[in-house]
Amino acid sequence: MMVDTQPEENYSLSISDLMAGLLSIFILTLVYYMLNFSQATAQLTQSDAIRADMLESLERELKNRGIEVRVDAQHGVLRLPEGILFDLGKADLRESGLKVIRVLGPVLYEVLNRKEYKQQVETVFIEGHTDNLPVHSGRFPSNWELSAQRAINTWNSLLGTEPRLASLRNSRGEPLFSCSGYADTRPIRPNDTPEGRQENRRIDLRFSLAPPRRGQGSEKALGQVLMRGYTQGQVKD
Repeated sequence: MMVDTQPEENYSLSISDLMAGLLSIFILTLVYYMLNFSQATAQLTQSDAIRADMLESLERELKNRGIEVRVDAQHGVLRLPEGILFDLGKADLRESGLKVIRVLGPVLYEVLNRKEYKQQVETVFIEGHTDNLPVHSGRFPSNWELSAQRAINTWNSLLGTEPRLASLRNSRGEPLFSCSGYADTRPIRPNDTPEGRQENRRIDLRFSLAPPRRGQGSEKALGQVLMRGYTQGQVKD
């Protein structure tokens, strides 16, 4: 008696085709994520370079106008020492601080509005920082209120000097500038010496660049590979 083995062979071939198709999809999916990861890494590296170049431009333009600032390119920070801007324990800008702001405002607008930087920046945080000494003022219950008010006053002074700063937008059409206060929670020096406390009393302008976008290049490449695999019978229905 003869036994028909054809159905078993067809079943075996179907399993093999299915496994080959699943393996192809897995490999293509892995390639897709590798492409996206590589693209995101490249964009982050490019963003860091753009931000460092922008901070160098700001530092150079301010120095050419007689204003010395500190730049932390790694963290995207332009630093204004408190001694220039405010009296100890106060949030109103002193005259020397107003002079700095009158120069800083137009320079900020000029640099941020340049073609190579425009819409690259997501947010500019104006950050107020204090030392760890308690506030002895009825106006401010703690260093939190003091640091936040200093940031707000700095922004208002910048805006009064250069109103066009309010028109700057990120890639989503949102205003660039925001204010925040950190009290003594983010010191850059130990608070155990007068010199350290003086450096911790500061205004930081922190530049945050737009996050990497999901590029269409890798998605298009994946689609082409999938279609090619499909038409060649590598990926089956």
